Amino acid sequence: MSALKNPSTWKVPVLFAAAALLAVTGVLLLVVDPGPTAPRADRPAPSAPPAEPSTPEAEPTRPSAPAAQDTTAPDEELSASQAVPPKAAETARSFVSAWAAHDARPGRDASFSDAGRRAATYATDGFADRLRDPGDRSVRLWQQWVTDKTHVTCAIDRVATPDGAPAATAARAYVRVLYTCTTQSAGQQPARSHEQIALELHHVPTGAWRVGALVNA
Repeated sequence: MSALKNPSTWKVPVLFAAAALLAVTGVLLLVVDPGPTAPRADRPAPSAPPAEPSTPEAEPTRPSAPAAQDTTAPDEELSASQAVPPKAAETARSFVSAWAAHDARPGRDASFSDAGRRAATYATDGFADRLRDPGDRSVRLWQQWVTDKTHVTCAIDRVATPDGAPAATAARAYVRVLYTCTTQSAGQQPARSHEQIALELHHVPTGAWRVGALVNA
């Protein structure tokens, strides 16, 4: 009873009890608190960023395998790219080879019309009649060729659809022929010239292609 009446006698035990309680609380906080780096239970932990590929040195890009070599002749390649029907291109070649070739040597052609008659084989009926007609071809030039024994041959360089011309159909095709003429006269060096001509070809009932006109001629 004397202890209860004297405050100085019970302050010390109370202080010791308070200090012990604070120590225990601190220990519990350290055990329970996971620290600021622990993820919250109600939020998924962020996924780790994808690992970057290890590139100690830049690897050179390997060149792709070379394409197969195209063995198509230049004129055939151009014909295919411009959608000229193969049979039409063949007729155009034959026509120009006959129409542009002349032979004024003795016993050969009698005039420019001989070339027209040869070319008429590859023309429609109406256009073939025009080709056989001598027309207004220069007689004077032909006489000079006869004197010089001139022989003209031509080689086809390319066949294609003319720029801006309609695409070929099953009935009609427009064709440009590029060719090289070689003119050889007796005792002279041959002369070469590069020429071109545009043709209109028709698919006739027999199934063949025939030249129906010289475009812009």
